Amino acid sequence: MIDYKPDPAFTNELKRTDKCLGCRFNGEFFVVTYERAQGGAVPIMSIRDPGGGFRHPDQRDIAKLKASDLAREDYREKFMRMGKMSEYLTEQENARRKRKENFRDMTKDNRIQLRNAFAKAGNVSKSNAGFRQVKVKPKGIIF
Repeated sequence: MIDYKPDPAFTNELKRTDKCLGCRFNGEFFVVTYERAQGGAVPIMSIRDPGGGFRHPDQRDIAKLKASDLAREDYREKFMRMGKMSEYLTEQENARRKRKENFRDMTKDNRIQLRNAFAKAGNVSKSNAGFRQVKVKPKGIIF
């Protein structure tokens, strides 16, 4: 079996991308491997020409690896995504604050109105139906 070695520039660029990446020849084509902490190297990408034959690894393969790495994100895209997330969180916080203000505004008069508003919002009960009300009879001396 012939033992081909990848180009040293390719290997250096591969190591610059990730220290755990390596490249070896398996008898038919080159394979990019990832060295795990336990269990040895795992093949993650085979390097072949479009017809399925042999070819030497080059910058196309480095670009393909970098494009498939989700943890390696362009800072502009990351800030755009984080900006959208912060806008979304701000909108959610504003909506939450507005709901609290609406409850407070609807129930400024007394605690019975507050209880009724929460019961209606949570769909908990019939919220103090008129036919079920029990009049409180005062005890003691009434002036």
